[in-house]
Amino acid sequence: MRVTLWKLIAVVAVLGLIGAGAVVFGGLYNVSARKGHFPGVSWVLHTTFRNSVALRAPSPDDTPDLDDPALIALGAGHYATACATCHAAPGTARTATMRAMVPVPPPIAEAASDWSAEELWWIVFNGVKMSGMPGWPADRGDEVWAVVAWLEALNEDRAPALPDPALPDPATLTAQAGDEAADEAAAGDAIAYCETCHGPIARHVPTLGLQSEAYLLKALTDYRAGTRASGIMQQAATVVPENALPELAAHFADEDLPAPDPADWQDADLELGEELARNGDDDVPACTACHGPDATRTAGSPAGFPVLTGQDRDYLRAQLKVWRDGKRGGTGRAEVMTAAAQDLTDAEIDAISAWYAALPPAPDAKAEAEAEAEAEAEANTPPAPDTTPTPAPELDADADAE
Repeated sequence: MRVTLWKLIAVVAVLGLIGAGAVVFGGLYNVSARKGHFPGVSWVLHTTFRNSVALRAPSPDDTPDLDDPALIALGAGHYATACATCHAAPGTARTATMRAMVPVPPPIAEAASDWSAEELWWIVFNGVKMSGMPGWPADRGDEVWAVVAWLEALNEDRAPALPDPALPDPATLTAQAGDEAADEAAAGDAIAYCETCHGPIARHVPTLGLQSEAYLLKALTDYRAGTRASGIMQQAATVVPENALPELAAHFADEDLPAPDPADWQDADLELGEELARNGDDDVPACTACHGPDATRTAGSPAGFPVLTGQDRDYLRAQLKVWRDGKRGGTGRAEVMTAAAQDLTDAEIDAISAWYAALPPAPDAKAEAEAEAEAEAEANTPPAPDTTPTPAPELDADADAE
């Protein structure tokens, strides 16, 4: 009896392997998106999906303040350009092409309402296999919270309207090099697109006018190539045409600096921040050795390091954390900053970020140099000669007659 049972199991196993081989190698399974799954398969996949996400979602202890208006606005800006293509804007219809996908991307209000904030973070960061849902473009989980903040605001009927991203004309993406008209059009579209976030959003976004044109161009080039990690900026830098990058760098390097708000650092330990920034400690090198605060906006810090004085506190804090965690990259000095930040605690990072944010914004070296040159030229210029004609002497008519 036992032998017969084992024979039966063996026969079933062989038949199963033959059937699987026929499906895999014989093309018997229809992969057409026009055909749905076999009965029960959709339920199995969806149940597996929900349980997998629930098991792997982060702890609520890791969740930042999702009510932060600036974080919500940043998430709205990214959603408008990266996510709305499939899920559409709230209250608007998805395109016929999106509705033809299998599985169909759900409307965003429906998709967001079924999950906790932590589960939404996991889905947006990791994506979902065989669903068309991509993972975050960079290993930067900190950025994903901006999108989650907007989704949570949407769930609570307090989400701001999506911005109009003014996406560049696709024709400019393939413009020939040296086509001045195309370059000008591409630059105008790209600037309008970038100003969706850079300008209206006061926090979590860097103040670009602090940096030199060369530094910004290098950053944009690295984002576009994927060698500098940021899911938000990698998306943005690949949406704009490559021939617009130099004009973008020039435009934002000349950006007016916002007025500092002392409320941004009133709760910070500025003494600790200054001590670490200026002197470091046994494990942390001094920040000022590379970043000033004696740097200038146009010339930059020593050896081209970015200017930090007057920079947004939240942005600096996020950057230091990803440097510490080894996820920043993007420059030939990546290993230097990772080593410098690896022993910083969260409290120390916050203190350093606040101290730099509280410093007056760096001066514009180019403007200062031009003003000095103009003043020097004026001082060294000799006075212009007096070209007023000298009146001719009057003649005595009686003397001439004699």
